[in-house]
Amino acid sequence: MASWGPKTFEDDTALDWISELVDSDDPRNFLIDSITTSGGDLDMEECAAVLAAAETIVAVLDEPRAGLPDELLDWVDENDCDDISDLPAMTLKSVKRVMGKDSELCQSWEEGEGYEDWKAEVEALYEILDSLSQV
Repeated sequence: MASWGPKTFEDDTALDWISELVDSDDPRNFLIDSITTSGGDLDMEECAAVLAAAETIVAVLDEPRAGLPDELLDWVDENDCDDISDLPAMTLKSVKRVMGKDSELCQSWEEGEGYEDWKAEVEALYEILDSLSQV
């Protein structure tokens, strides 16, 4: 059964993303790849990767937000990531795109229940990234 909820990791694709991060030999480049979006419409997987990477960047540079899976919290505690202090600024544009009209994830939320909760979660994540980008 698929997971679906307003928090980033209430999505199976985002949960799968954690395994890829854990297996990555170069976490910084993996995060950069995850926040780098194509020029066209964003599919669900791209959107989930952007949000998962954004949550991870916040967890490493600030405090983990509520709802992060234990596997990710363990990874954050046990791994040193090359300096990623420049990534919040890079991530802002991609998170904004996830909330936009060319985002399959946003479209799905707009068509169903819980859109306002999802939007609030993503906006809160965006605000933290914005504050981290100004440090």
